[in-house]
Amino acid sequence: MLQRRDLLTGAALLAAGASQPAAAAAQAHDMKGMDAMPGMAMSMSDCIDHCLASHRRCLETAAYALDQGGALAAPDLIAMLTDCAELCQATANSMLRGSALHPVLCRACAEACDLCAAACSKPRADAPMAQCAETCRVCAAGCRQMSR
Repeated sequence: MLQRRDLLTGAALLAAGASQPAAAAAQAHDMKGMDAMPGMAMSMSDCIDHCLASHRRCLETAAYALDQGGALAAPDLIAMLTDCAELCQATANSMLRGSALHPVLCRACAEACDLCAAACSKPRADAPMAQCAETCRVCAAGCRQMSR
């Protein structure tokens, strides 16, 4: 059975460049498209960071929402937050491995993050919910670029 230490070591090796050539080539993935600023490019590493930030923020927001109770603890919102967190993590992992399927996961992650951002922006939203929405929007934009 894998230990947490083994998983972290494997992820560190992948992030350090011991991954497949596809991951190295994807490091300079171009952000040409509707959401890109002219002349701007996003590295795969940046997109991974956005996915991991969204993963963390969604889990923290789910815990916060449950602590607040009421409308914030609605089962559909908690499910949205946790589903988005899991998809963000899976997407980051696929990019770390240099998976050929990462564009597919990036498309799904962008859609999930868009939906999560919308759910966190409802009128009942407060500062932590708004922060989650913004983190998800940033992740969605990055994943849309990586999916091309």
